[in-house]
Amino acid sequence: MMIVKAFLLGKDDRHEEIRRFDLNFPFFKWLKKKVFNLFARLGTAPFQMYYKDEDGNMIAFSSDDELMMGLALVKDDTFHLFIKRADHDREWNPAKEDY
Repeated sequence: MMIVKAFLLGKDDRHEEIRRFDLNFPFFKWLKKKVFNLFARLGTAPFQMYYKDEDGNMIAFSSDDELMMGLALVKDDTFHLFIKRADHDREWNPAKEDY
């Protein structure tokens, strides 16, 4: 079983909140909805998820294939997930997503 350690990043990439949870379903839409439900501070603000690659670069992802690339880099069964609020003003509504 894989654990997700999720960091909500604020100004200057400081950790506003950190959560841990099981990655029950390694699918992008499931993960996005889980993050939305766990991080109340996000409200309805759109957000982007990232992982760090082997060079320490923050890699944005928005599909199952890209998530699988990030999961392939996992060490010690813990996936480090970084969440940033998006720069645009559009609200995200998980009810409109097809799961």
